[in-house]
Amino acid sequence: MSSKITRLEALTDISAFVAEVRASHATLPRKLQQIADYTQQFPDRVALDSITELAHQIGTHPSTLVRFSQHFGFSGFSELQRLYRDHLRSNSVGYSSRLEGIDDVGPADVLRAITQSAVQSATDLEASVDAELMDEAVRMLASANTIWLAGSGRTVAVQSYFQYLFTGLGMVSHALVSNLDQVGKYVDLMRPDDVLIATSFRPYSQATSATVIQARAAGIPCVCLTDTEVSPIYGPVSLLYSEDQFAGFRSLSATMSLALYLAIEAGRHRKEARKSDLAFRNRGYDSR
Repeated sequence: MSSKITRLEALTDISAFVAEVRASHATLPRKLQQIADYTQQFPDRVALDSITELAHQIGTHPSTLVRFSQHFGFSGFSELQRLYRDHLRSNSVGYSSRLEGIDDVGPADVLRAITQSAVQSATDLEASVDAELMDEAVRMLASANTIWLAGSGRTVAVQSYFQYLFTGLGMVSHALVSNLDQVGKYVDLMRPDDVLIATSFRPYSQATSATVIQARAAGIPCVCLTDTEVSPIYGPVSLLYSEDQFAGFRSLSATMSLALYLAIEAGRHRKEARKSDLAFRNRGYDSR
């Protein structure tokens, strides 16, 4: 195991483990690289499937999964899987249980807590998102021929908002229906001068994850809005942040703010590009 993280960190901090896997990826044997890629793309399957099922899905042997686990300081695969299960469990509290937790809270206090949570989300967004990556995302969107929008569950609302904004700005966009069986057909419609915006938070959508993975493999630029480096859609242009919550309910306050920012800035960039292009053409005409 690398000295970059301690054994305790590997066993208890999935973000530290994922960061170490990514940092050492290039030096891993090919079989271990395959496993590393799979653990990044399908964390829920690592948490829930048996070692035999995972080995079959990856195209390797169970013993290689054990070797991968031990390489990063775990006693075996079961210990690695426990880390992923704990991570999944901590983000999978049912709605009924959440309601039970606020049985004694009055309506006014619920509203106050929700609005405070929304404000906190927006404040944290400004502090946590990488400014350079936001600039890169804006440039990508401004120059895109078509913007494709992927999301599922609560992030369908984000797709709709993006499409509403882009339509108003005169930018072509298409929202994809969350359907795992249709992912290949969707990606076939995309072109290298298009951009895919994908939004996914824990627990991650398989359809959204598959869309991003296949789009990247096809050379389609992707802008991803997600929560951690553990996310299966994490990549070069990923805007990482977390939504605050009240009693386990997460709003979309930060995400909607970020969507509005990206659309406005992309629209401004595109407007400036048109003005520059027009000025260049006028200079060329005047010189004749």
